[in-house]
Amino acid sequence: MQDKKNIEKVKNELESGFFGFWTKNLRVSFLSLFLLIVGGIYALVMIPKESSPKVDLGYISITTVYTGVSPTDINSLITEELEKKIKDVKGVKKYTSDSSVGVSNIVVEVEVGKSTKDVMTDIKSEVDKVKLPSGAETPSIIEIENSRNLLFQLYLYGDRNKYSNFDMIQKAKALKQDLESKSYISSVTVSPAGNYQIKVLVDKSKIEQLGVSLSEIGNAIRINNRNTPIGNFAVGDLNYDFRFQGELSDVDDLKNVIVRSNASSTLKLSDLAEIEVDYKTKEVNKYANKEKKGQNYVVLIINKADSAGVFSAAASAKSEIEKQIKENQNFEGIGYSYGLDLSDYITKDYSNLASTARQTLALVFVTILFFVGFKDSVIATVILPLSFFVTFIYLYYFGYTLNFLTNFSLVLSLTIGIDTIIVIIEGASERQKLGYSKKYAILGAIQDFKAPLISGTLTTLVVFLPMMVLPGVMGKFLAYIPITVFSTLLAGLVIALTISSAVYMAMAKDRKTYRVEEEVEANMTQEQKDFLESQREGKTIEEHKELSFREKALAKMGKTYFNYLNKSLKSKTRRFLIILTPIVLTVLSFVILSPLIGYNFYTGDDLGSITLTVKGKEGSTESVLSKYLPDIQKVLDGIPDIDYYGASVSGSKITTTIQTIDKKQREKDEDTIAEEISRKLASLSEKGLNVTVEVSRNGPPSSGPIGIKLVSNNSTKLEELKKVVDDFEKYLKSVPGAKNVTNTSSDTPGQFIFKFDENKLSQLGLTSNDILGELASFTNGVMAGSIKSRYEDNDIIIKIKDFENNLSPDDLLNVVVTTKAGKVRVGDVASYDFTKSVSTVNRENGKIMITVKSDLKSGYNSTDVQPKLNDFAKKYIFPEGIYYEQGGDNAENAELIAAMISSLFVAIFLMFFILVIQFNSYKQPGMILFSIILSLLGVNIGLFITGTPYGMMMMIGFIAMAGVVINDAIILIDLANKNIAKGMDPVYAIATTGQSRLQPILVTTITTVLGVWPMAAQGGMWSGFGYTIMFGILAGSLLTIYCIPLIYYNSYLKEKEGRKGIFVKIFLFITWPIRKIFGLFTKKRKKS
Repeated sequence: MQDKKNIEKVKNELESGFFGFWTKNLRVSFLSLFLLIVGGIYALVMIPKESSPKVDLGYISITTVYTGVSPTDINSLITEELEKKIKDVKGVKKYTSDSSVGVSNIVVEVEVGKSTKDVMTDIKSEVDKVKLPSGAETPSIIEIENSRNLLFQLYLYGDRNKYSNFDMIQKAKALKQDLESKSYISSVTVSPAGNYQIKVLVDKSKIEQLGVSLSEIGNAIRINNRNTPIGNFAVGDLNYDFRFQGELSDVDDLKNVIVRSNASSTLKLSDLAEIEVDYKTKEVNKYANKEKKGQNYVVLIINKADSAGVFSAAASAKSEIEKQIKENQNFEGIGYSYGLDLSDYITKDYSNLASTARQTLALVFVTILFFVGFKDSVIATVILPLSFFVTFIYLYYFGYTLNFLTNFSLVLSLTIGIDTIIVIIEGASERQKLGYSKKYAILGAIQDFKAPLISGTLTTLVVFLPMMVLPGVMGKFLAYIPITVFSTLLAGLVIALTISSAVYMAMAKDRKTYRVEEEVEANMTQEQKDFLESQREGKTIEEHKELSFREKALAKMGKTYFNYLNKSLKSKTRRFLIILTPIVLTVLSFVILSPLIGYNFYTGDDLGSITLTVKGKEGSTESVLSKYLPDIQKVLDGIPDIDYYGASVSGSKITTTIQTIDKKQREKDEDTIAEEISRKLASLSEKGLNVTVEVSRNGPPSSGPIGIKLVSNNSTKLEELKKVVDDFEKYLKSVPGAKNVTNTSSDTPGQFIFKFDENKLSQLGLTSNDILGELASFTNGVMAGSIKSRYEDNDIIIKIKDFENNLSPDDLLNVVVTTKAGKVRVGDVASYDFTKSVSTVNRENGKIMITVKSDLKSGYNSTDVQPKLNDFAKKYIFPEGIYYEQGGDNAENAELIAAMISSLFVAIFLMFFILVIQFNSYKQPGMILFSIILSLLGVNIGLFITGTPYGMMMMIGFIAMAGVVINDAIILIDLANKNIAKGMDPVYAIATTGQSRLQPILVTTITTVLGVWPMAAQGGMWSGFGYTIMFGILAGSLLTIYCIPLIYYNSYLKEKEGRKGIFVKIFLFITWPIRKIFGLFTKKRKKS
């Protein structure tokens, strides 16, 4: 007979407290649900969307221009002097520099935790103290920021016979001016810039005959090129400004400038010089797509304003561009196309996110449909994405944006957060089958599983916690993952334990029948039995109901598993072999499979963007390299998977940016296309040109997957260092798998070094400065102001016509300069020698450094090439004062890799801490964490089967997997503890626990694996991450099913007998330091 007091007591226990509140107050629950959905949708619409998050990169750039000076002189006169001051600034972690012709560029890396702006202020103060040569410009010091506001690139192209490069640039500048007037656009950059200067080419013989100097001509131009204010005066009742208009407006005005005059004659500038407009850019640009070939083109790089949304700004900008090109006659005959369209990429990113979410929900639905039933699968599928709305609100409220990292984290959270809601819904469904009403079924499930689910979620969260403090730029980006994951998983847990009960009550139906399970009921208290009987009133028992195929399959599977556990638990030998086998297999997987899997730090996505670079000898001119453009165009035009390309010839290099058609439409991947281009252009390499074909990848900045740094502490060793570089470059080209072998410096045609004869100068009473001032004016020209054009100010440069195009060393020696000692021929006081030179001098923390580097051929990993290069370096006999340092992605990111490995151990430590609190035990947390170690077996097998190398994304995947794979073990051990505490026979208690948890473990494992599969199938950066989670969770769950109950029973027996098994001994030995740390805490807890 039922005891009403017992029934009321159980009811009160279920309905009371925070978790019962939501079923007692359904209106509050549904109002909260409504506000959650509306708030989430509003936040989703309003939150800014961008390609990447705003991150303080912690880099500062210092650029100093000293026109015409050689790299070695730039290095000694500028770079070294600045580095002496920079190195002692607090907060500077590392500094690297490049000294090239006329430019010194230093990049400073700021220590983690230091303010980049504060360090930059200190650097400016120190740089101001440096005394630079008089001809050097003031150093430009700026903070390097990630280009998160880029919208897209616009290619404008036109018939080369109708529109010159300069014509195209002027049209681009007109469009730039229009776009920059819009509030949603921050800046537009035109490339090539196409600025021009006005050259005044003076006849040397005329000025020498008339005694006119360049400085006199320059002063005349400046005097005649200014507006002079007179003042402000009253005229009648109003005040007016008075000024003389004297500004030059065009070249004709410049020709009429009077240089010298007297009563009888006037000497105009046109009498002494020819005046011409000289375009600074000498680039040759060719564009081609499917319809147009060999077009002249220009690129506009368009950036949105900070306050503008990427989608609205891109749409408005494109609308304005299309309006101008269609309606403005200035653009008649001009074509256009978009490249590097981040708005399109972001749209695809969100499309992929939505597609992955839909596929995941569909797979969850189908899986739960098979294991649980239709209605329960609908309920779980409805509740599952609700946590996204909380995350959208959280990100919007705290000023974050949606970007590729938050999107990635949302997909990640969806796949690893499936477990929580499925456990609750599946638990409620099972309780309804026993006869409970839908209300008390969901409340009972929450009561049974809230503790393990809370600890399981916390252990998952702490896994991501160390990722918030990873070092370097990559670490700052990765910090966005835990921020999003925390909010989503916590929201998922809270929703599963609160609002889900109301949703379940609204969507589920009370059953009219119930099932008797004697084993379950035998272990109930009398209060629970009375309450169950009251819940069954009015329902009929299921006696001879024909089971469906699904129910038969599940019942048979459960019975088979129960029998397996029953036999295995009773056999000591069987237990030993089953536990030992995965341990041995895991060890063997590292011995056999790991070397075959290989390692690549980062594998980027197929973006369809390829860069072809053809380099001639340093010093080669555009006209020489332009001859090879037809060969390049012929090859690229013959590859159908290429959408468009733009080739630019500048200096001694041809740079071609290639965009393929969408990867879904092409037959080949970008690596195959790149190899095809390289193969078809092999004839250019035979002609002495250096041809490299690089595939663009997303991800962290990198100098290349393969590399080695060759170092000298002394710049006098530069020539010897170059010989060493040549040896390493030659060797690397011979290593299978290496391609695009280059170094960070190269030889120039050479340099002429002029030296003064100090004795001869002293005899004339002169110094070198008396000669160099006017000599520099003769060779480099004299700045004489500027003339404003429509788009910019154009410099006026006065130069000697004879030295304009070609200047030999002998020509320089024959220059006659005017000094205080009279006219002096340079050759009478100076001579010259010829020496070799380099194009760039590279330094790192003050040391001269040249990096030899390469890319990898398709199918090769860095572990196939880098170790061979390192071995060569170890055996190489270096000249005195020259040595090597590790290079390549692995060395550059060694700190990050070490930090990620450390973060995993910290995460495991924190997980152990939480589990010790829950179980008040060391052994049981150890059993749970054991599943993480054994999951590595699945990871190694999965990566080997799929051909996916170890790498950064694999590490992140493993960290994420570690927090997920233990959840099933937590619930399994928690339930086994409860069953044994009820007095059940240990073997039967563990076997029953395993049988009852088999279906939920299979459901959560299959849904998680299938949920991650769409992500892994995308390839690229997602493959390592996705396959690690898929195969790791699959192996971890299987081992949880087959091994954890046996390990638990072993531990139970040994504890009962007062002995420790071999596995327990191994575990206790490994965890001795941790147990010592936690000992005090546990003792205090026992006393309380």
